[in-house]
Amino acid sequence: MAPLEGLALLSPTVFVYMLLGVLFSTVVVITPGLGGLFAIAVILPFALTLDPVAGIAMILGVNVVSGTGNTITAILFGIPGSASGVASTFDGFPMSRRGEGVRAVSAGLVASAVGGLIGAAVLALSLPVLRPIVLAFRPPEFFALILVAMVFMAFVGGGDPLKGLISGGLGLMLAFVGLENSTAQQRYTFGELYLWDGLPLVPIVLGLYAITEMLALIERGGAISGAKHPVGWAHQMLRGTKDVFRHWQATLQSSIAGLWVGMAPGLGDSAAQFVGYAQVAKTSKNRENFGKGAIEGVIAADAATNSKEGGALIPTLAFGIPGSSSMAIVIAAFLAFGIQPGPEMLTQNIDIVWMIIWILVFANLITMVVCLAVTPGIAKLTQLRASLLVPPILVLSVFGAYSSSSRLGDILTLFGFGLFGWQLKRFGYSRAIFLIGFVLGPILESNYLLSMRIFGPAFLRRPITLGLLLLLVLIVVGPAIKRLIVGLRRPTVPESASGDADSRTDA
Repeated sequence: MAPLEGLALLSPTVFVYMLLGVLFSTVVVITPGLGGLFAIAVILPFALTLDPVAGIAMILGVNVVSGTGNTITAILFGIPGSASGVASTFDGFPMSRRGEGVRAVSAGLVASAVGGLIGAAVLALSLPVLRPIVLAFRPPEFFALILVAMVFMAFVGGGDPLKGLISGGLGLMLAFVGLENSTAQQRYTFGELYLWDGLPLVPIVLGLYAITEMLALIERGGAISGAKHPVGWAHQMLRGTKDVFRHWQATLQSSIAGLWVGMAPGLGDSAAQFVGYAQVAKTSKNRENFGKGAIEGVIAADAATNSKEGGALIPTLAFGIPGSSSMAIVIAAFLAFGIQPGPEMLTQNIDIVWMIIWILVFANLITMVVCLAVTPGIAKLTQLRASLLVPPILVLSVFGAYSSSSRLGDILTLFGFGLFGWQLKRFGYSRAIFLIGFVLGPILESNYLLSMRIFGPAFLRRPITLGLLLLLVLIVVGPAIKRLIVGLRRPTVPESASGDADSRTDA
């Protein structure tokens, strides 16, 4: 049977190479600024010297868990290792500040593993039937889906919805800096060569979270965790693990959202967390707690992180179309080994496809165990006072920002957005929604331009697009309609009764 043939390919030697890839990826992505792409790029030259099966196992071991290590630093310190870990800070870091960091990390890691297993299962079951569904989503549908996700996050992200919309709008505006995709016209570059490629993502992420949080910690004093006697780590781990299954709806919803994002070529790795988070927040009974330390928010962010890898492998293996930027490197590796992704993959190399599915399973379980083992020790750092914690984090942030492209301008961007994020935080504007607008802005623009070129303004009348835009209208006007209905239902107090009540009060 094909599944057993794929398992047979994972010989002890091949399994060791996969394990090395998993451990290397975990260490790299914990370091701020060094994401999964960096890990794959570093390991690729070595992997290409191996036997094709061992090389593929190592590359996939790096890739399929490249978002998991983000959870640790994103939750404990509010510093995501890369953009694909930003949503983990929304609720994870508030939990860390109240002494529940280990619980949040445990929930996030277990949710990531469960999401990865769901992704592997869907990849195994759905390759023959998902093609028409994937093809139903074209640029108009992706444009509407991203727009709905961005606006919805402004309304459920906590605080004033108007401030949320302003934050998202600012992020969207800054996303347009650089060369326009279709015409190569300069926009807001002010003649600076540094801005031709747009503002760099990694220094912005590190500035908004690492530098901002360190400035806030210096201003506040003390340590990150406000709990003087935090609950024991064993109890928190057990509780966090139970949370994932207690909130199984959130785990399943986010995993499915991650799958859809992974299957959509070009949406990018970071979009999965935002879409998964928004999907769970939209249907949760406790949506008002999202962004304030809700365990459902942690689960929603992390379940999509690894499920998207199973989704991204569907177009990669079945159609030869990379589901993400990291999958483009995976395809390049396949081609270097003489293996052609596409329909031939499902006929001539079905045993390799099943080996990939088994790698998804084992890599997610191994990474969960490794990360859970190191979490209690790392969590103790949240008890350190600011004078001991701030300097090394600043050094790591500068290193991460500079290593992303080796430009001195990245360091200026890092500290500039650190100060900007500090002001956003002080005045109640959401850094998270700002970053969502910045990350999803280019994807929104490219899908809009493609929609106009292919369909013209008529793209707004496509059934799925129209349905999503109607949902957007309901998100915006729904709260006002709800307040109006509540006001109409509220019983009015007769004037005479009101007067009697006033006179009794005066008496």
